[in-house]
Amino acid sequence: MKNIFYILFLLFTGASYGQVQSVSLQASGLTCSMCSRAIYKALQKVPDVADVQEDIEHTSYHIRFNDPAAVSLESLKKAVKSAGFSVASMEVKVHFDQESVGNDSVVRLSSLQFQFVHVNHQNLNGVKSLLVVDKDYLLEKERKKYAGSYESVPAPDGTGRIFHVTMSKS
Repeated sequence: MKNIFYILFLLFTGASYGQVQSVSLQASGLTCSMCSRAIYKALQKVPDVADVQEDIEHTSYHIRFNDPAAVSLESLKKAVKSAGFSVASMEVKVHFDQESVGNDSVVRLSSLQFQFVHVNHQNLNGVKSLLVVDKDYLLEKERKKYAGSYESVPAPDGTGRIFHVTMSKS
């Protein structure tokens, strides 16, 4: 029944006009600069990653892509995990063109689908930061703030994954 709801909802949301600009992620479990370097190298190997800028002091990485339509948040998470660490937070910067969103609305950008949680109805225009609140994309203590046990799931139509996001405060 839940899958039917998602399929119907996605059919009525239509095409969205937006494009991923970049992803910023913070890793956890690092103890030295060698740890940071291992994550940096793993992220550089992800297909379509054009550039990775690391901030060792804040254990964060800013990632740009060759093809914004081919962005895979799962591949980024897997790269961090393959280096032996975990994602503490992930923010996706998206350029929107008058996109109307509200709580539980879904926006599709190529193979990525974002379901908004804990947001008021608003029109998004320009570059906005979205915080991914799914398990393995945000530390558990931070996830509790959103009163849900969100996990990214395959889209019912088989065209990618649905990630739960909220508007970032940064």
